[in-house]
Amino acid sequence: MRRTLLPLPVLAALPACAGAPAANADRSCFWASQASGFRPDGQDRALVRTGSRQWELTLAPGCPDIDWALAIGIGGRGGDRICPGRPAELILPEASGSGARRCLVRAIRPLPDREQSLSDSGPSSP
Repeated sequence: MRRTLLPLPVLAALPACAGAPAANADRSCFWASQASGFRPDGQDRALVRTGSRQWELTLAPGCPDIDWALAIGIGGRGGDRICPGRPAELILPEASGSGARRCLVRAIRPLPDREQSLSDSGPSSP
């Protein structure tokens, strides 16, 4: 089954967070448009691929079951940059094509190489 990731426009305006040096910040964030595939990982997690990296997104309680999603969208609330500690959401298009359900992402973390190699074949590509 093919699963695709849909890019999202800016969802809201929030101030940028100050913090880590730029090189470190670049490693711990990704642009929504860089996402090339996803795979559900249990009821409350999704793995997203960006190039050679994988990211674990932990979803808030009450999110719709993403096991059956053929496509998802991902967006930051305040920009198109997805970073740990910043609000983000998954958008799950309705099968009927008549809208989408939104799901808050509680936590985002890059998977270390050792965890990526343990996660089956990783998120599927479009």
